[in-house]
Amino acid sequence: MSPAFLISLALQSGSVFSEGVMPTFQAQYSWPLRLGGEIGANFYSSAGFLIAAGPFISASAGRDGASLNAGVKGSLFAFLPYSTGGLAASGMYLWDDPDAIYAGARVSTSFSLVSVFGGVYRRVSGEERDDWLLSLGAGLGMP
Repeated sequence: MSPAFLISLALQSGSVFSEGVMPTFQAQYSWPLRLGGEIGANFYSSAGFLIAAGPFISASAGRDGASLNAGVKGSLFAFLPYSTGGLAASGMYLWDDPDAIYAGARVSTSFSLVSVFGGVYRRVSGEERDDWLLSLGAGLGMP
């Protein structure tokens, strides 16, 4: 076995990965928010040898709006998360003329530092916008 593999296993068995907080930050492009970023926190508890799961919260902002997401995320670890999947309740505010607020659900997945996500939203406030909205995007950074 290689020394790097043994070191990653030793780090994996420490308390940092059995329970803790992992930050998330990404540069993103999505529709309808457009170019922007996301920051947040994943609150992990160990669910197995290299598997962790727990709640997360994140906020995204882009050229045309902002969103807030809260849900659950599961991750496979090898020192850092290399594969994740999540489901969240999400709210989105679009400030492009006219303003509107949407509520919905968002799913996300990542491999290494690349993430893809999508959501379905229903308009809860604002006029002259579609009642339903489909959001799609991709990000680069810590999932």
